[in-house]
Amino acid sequence: MAALRLLKAFLLVAVVQIALAHLSSCENDKIISVDLKHLDHHVDSPRHDAHTTFAERIHSAVKRSQARASAFKSIVAAGVTPRGLNFDSTIELSTKATSFQSPVSAAPGGYIMSISIGTPPQTRTAIADTGSDLVWLQCAPCSVCYQQPDPLFDPRQSSTYKKIRYFSSLCGELPQVSYNWGYCTYRYGYGDQSTTQGDFALDTLTLTATDGSTQTVPNFAFGCGKRNQGTFSGTDGLVGLGRGAISFNEQIGSLIGSKFSYCLVDAFSSATETSPLLLGDAAESTGNSLKAKIKYTPLIRNPAADTFYYVKLNGILVNNKPVSGIQSSVFTLNVLTGQGGVILDSGTTITQLIQSAYIPLLTKLQSLIRYTQIDSSQIGLDLCYDLSGVARPTFPSVTFQFQGVDLVLPANNLFLQVDDQGTTCLALAGTSDFTIIGNIQQQNHYFLYDVANERVGIAPVDSCSTLKSRGASAGSAKEEL
Repeated sequence: MAALRLLKAFLLVAVVQIALAHLSSCENDKIISVDLKHLDHHVDSPRHDAHTTFAERIHSAVKRSQARASAFKSIVAAGVTPRGLNFDSTIELSTKATSFQSPVSAAPGGYIMSISIGTPPQTRTAIADTGSDLVWLQCAPCSVCYQQPDPLFDPRQSSTYKKIRYFSSLCGELPQVSYNWGYCTYRYGYGDQSTTQGDFALDTLTLTATDGSTQTVPNFAFGCGKRNQGTFSGTDGLVGLGRGAISFNEQIGSLIGSKFSYCLVDAFSSATETSPLLLGDAAESTGNSLKAKIKYTPLIRNPAADTFYYVKLNGILVNNKPVSGIQSSVFTLNVLTGQGGVILDSGTTITQLIQSAYIPLLTKLQSLIRYTQIDSSQIGLDLCYDLSGVARPTFPSVTFQFQGVDLVLPANNLFLQVDDQGTTCLALAGTSDFTIIGNIQQQNHYFLYDVANERVGIAPVDSCSTLKSRGASAGSAKEEL
């Protein structure tokens, strides 16, 4: 039986690799991109509410960032999730989320993107999450589903849909699986107790290039969710963008050269503004064409959390001087225990600095800023100032010194004006155990994930929105803020 499973796994992987290699050689001149939009802010978003204030959005983002950090912490503490554990698929999911017990991924991330699966393609909107791997959609018929704006994905309407066999390598990549008449049933949980359960299947993924042509990827693995519950923001599912074998980007790695990039627009941008995400060689060529030279920092593997994108942070500067009291060792990843380290995460809004670095930085900034400090408890941030009547406020510069790259944070990447009264707050928070670099600190910078070469390129840009003209739509995505 074991030999048969290995043989089937080898054949399946070989077929997928051959198909992608053919696509890559035939379509390597195609550019694929995705538009990112604020989930709460953009007018196209299903969660857009014109009456929600920026302060309310920030308060919500602080809570989500803290919850996401807690989820990351649980994952690292548990170590790499065992693969292929069996569960009883006949047991219905309880309506009480706390009753779900299984290995979990981080709470769903902060972006939404369109994904087209099936023949003919069925286009659906799903959360894009760099903190998990599984791609899944709610499917018909569905026994336990939350409300979504689009019709459920219907596998009966796709001529290329087929369930994955239980004895396959892809089935073995899932944390929990069940044998169902020879096929693979999955169960997948997230750090906020959201869950999905259903059939693990193969179907055709359709991508759209800049010239309007389409590229199809056969045998794309995804979850056809039949029992789903939790905080999925009214979307149709989730697209895992982590480093695991079943993630969206890893599955199409041969087609896109294991490269993707994004450039996030300013949090104060127009409600119609979008941020570009590029897939493939266009990500690298765009990075090389920037006015500011792109520089690279190594990606680091954490054996205890192989989904996340770890980088090496050496220190923090304020006004170009090292912050007293911050030792470089506080950012070190212990690969033996999985503890510590620094994670790049587009799904976390507010950067979570390890306390031993956060407190000295907070103290230093307080000593340099002369504006009136005010109570920030209602917002959930630690350092806020009253800037009413201040025409042109100035703040100290802050630099994150990654290995090989200095990320110099402009004022808008560090301080946010959260209301019309001039209340302005530091967009950082403290946490224990490790550091997460969130998307506020990443905005107006080009981030190129060159996974094949285990590195991330970073470069400042004048305007992320101008890069949009270099790509075309493969769907749309909306950032949650």
